[in-house]
Amino acid sequence: MSLALVRLLPRKAVSRAMGFLSELPVPSALLVPILAAYSKGFGVDLSEAARPLRAYASFNDFFTRELRDGLRPLDPDPAALVSPVDGRVYASGSVDAGTILQAKGVPYRVADLLGSADAARPFEDGTFLTCYLSPKDYHRIHWPFDARLERVRHLPGDLWPVNDAAVAGVPRLFARNERVAILATTSSGAAVALVPVGALNVGSIRLAFARLRTNRGGIAMPRAVALPAAAVACRGEEAARFAFGSAVVLLVSRGAGRLDAIEPGSVVRVGRRIGTRAG
Repeated sequence: MSLALVRLLPRKAVSRAMGFLSELPVPSALLVPILAAYSKGFGVDLSEAARPLRAYASFNDFFTRELRDGLRPLDPDPAALVSPVDGRVYASGSVDAGTILQAKGVPYRVADLLGSADAARPFEDGTFLTCYLSPKDYHRIHWPFDARLERVRHLPGDLWPVNDAAVAGVPRLFARNERVAILATTSSGAAVALVPVGALNVGSIRLAFARLRTNRGGIAMPRAVALPAAAVACRGEEAARFAFGSAVVLLVSRGAGRLDAIEPGSVVRVGRRIGTRAG
């Protein structure tokens, strides 16, 4: 779909409708051929799914599917920062003068992504990684680090697609779209952040550790998400999931460690090393 056509769409309404339809229970006799056709068309590796197609109750049940045990082992080095997602790298590198790249030559401000200058300040001279989750990918997000959760903010916004054309052609895309800024600190007190970003047709972003469902009507202002008493991120455990695909931005301050420089277009997998924590 061209960006010109997307500009004309009521993007949030369309996305809410798609989310609603994707969660409707569908008889197995009808759903299985739909899922089989989807998997063939997008190249989904069904051998990785924990359940057979007949075991899913809705399209979204399949889309947010879990994987078979042992398929995404964590890097055994406890100092390794690991990939939070299966996906394709859009950009990675250093935070420079408060900005990062969404694509080559397309910068935007970390403060806009996180919703405040105060939240962005610890990441100056740190590193970042942005990954895109395509329709064929596993759509659960896992913690790349051990940390204590400090603050989570739901930042409502637009719902542009996050495909290659949109990333190259829509300025500040990841700071314009609806997103959840998850801010945390390591045992040394250094800042890290994980930011799931919504997109066109994303029914919602859902957290594994707190009650939140994004892309709901009537919510226009940023809001804090209540955290549980023991708000701890454990490397490799599930943090969130997408109901339909999108992108994730990871930020690591200098005191927390350093992410590797990964070539755009490279494929990453949950649990594989993408950087090294400090200390």
